[in-house]
Amino acid sequence: MKYRRFYFNLFRHPMKKVLADTYGRAYADEIIKKSKKVYRKLIEEAEDIGEDNPMAYNEMFALVFVAPYLASEKKIPPEIAQEMMRRSLYFVRPYFSLVDLNTKWGKAANKKSILRYVKWYTPEKEKRYPNSFKVDFVGEPYEGACYYRITRCPICAYTEKLGVAELMPLFCELDEVMISLQHGVLHRKGTIANGADCCDYFITGDRE
Repeated sequence: MKYRRFYFNLFRHPMKKVLADTYGRAYADEIIKKSKKVYRKLIEEAEDIGEDNPMAYNEMFALVFVAPYLASEKKIPPEIAQEMMRRSLYFVRPYFSLVDLNTKWGKAANKKSILRYVKWYTPEKEKRYPNSFKVDFVGEPYEGACYYRITRCPICAYTEKLGVAELMPLFCELDEVMISLQHGVLHRKGTIANGADCCDYFITGDRE
């Protein structure tokens, strides 16, 4: 993929804060400095899923937190990498809070972002990028629900290739945090990272 430093720069501060609180300032400075180079390498060596892919940001985001784990040679526990992501989600809380999943507008906005990807991933794009995210709406609990499922995840595949698959279940757990910041509740049966056939997203408002 084409390297963009935006996500690393955005989350540099909350990641460094977690590391400093846990290991001290000097170690935090060292790991973040190394992580910047590792992140660039991770992005440039990731499989191309399309520069204009509407879901590419998911992978760029996740790899920010893989970088310090690898930069530390896995001396940082997976749970600390998870905490760095959790803190980073709260760091951009105002952005997520713009969507209220209790409202018709919020539910429509949630579904619109997924439909944008489904529309983008044409049969021609799938031939060109055969390992990109695969999304469908099979099993939708009721018409108009905030629901979709991912049956192929390039982030899972890449973390397995990198030998850091242990991070994925922890990262997937934080979907609940992200959706809670949008005033929603995630009702999930399973994730690809935990061996399920798909990652299902069935979302209701937190006041429903």
